[in-house]
Amino acid sequence: MSIALADGMHMPRLALVAPFLALLAGCGFDPAGDQPMVTPTNYRAWWIKTEVCSGLTGDFDRVEWLVVPGHGFSCTSGQCAGHWEPDHRIFIAADWTANEMVVRHEMLHELLKRAGHPSPPFGKGCPLTWDTWAVHDTTHVAQDIVVE
Repeated sequence: MSIALADGMHMPRLALVAPFLALLAGCGFDPAGDQPMVTPTNYRAWWIKTEVCSGLTGDFDRVEWLVVPGHGFSCTSGQCAGHWEPDHRIFIAADWTANEMVVRHEMLHELLKRAGHPSPPFGKGCPLTWDTWAVHDTTHVAQDIVVE
């Protein structure tokens, strides 16, 4: 199918839409102020724990860790403490970089290579959601923030 132009010539629809699709493809998840983060040494131990509880393995060194200033950042679910992207980037809000549940939750997404929270391994197997986390960190109880 084509679209008639003012001078009577025809152009395929895809040719008209392609530049816009290219612009959209360049758009991705990019919270304001994110910066590369030096990976804390304890993250490697958390990665191993997450591999064990999930039965999955992955390449820890492939992950690009990014820190976002503050307590949370905008994401599709509202305000997030952490977020995983399929291109192996993990975003963590600065206030949550030391929170094992938040960090391991995002690690589990990387090991699964997908978004969403299937149980198992989320919840049953790896209790890495606010509702299932057994080691409650009372200094970081979050009712208004999500992990994606």
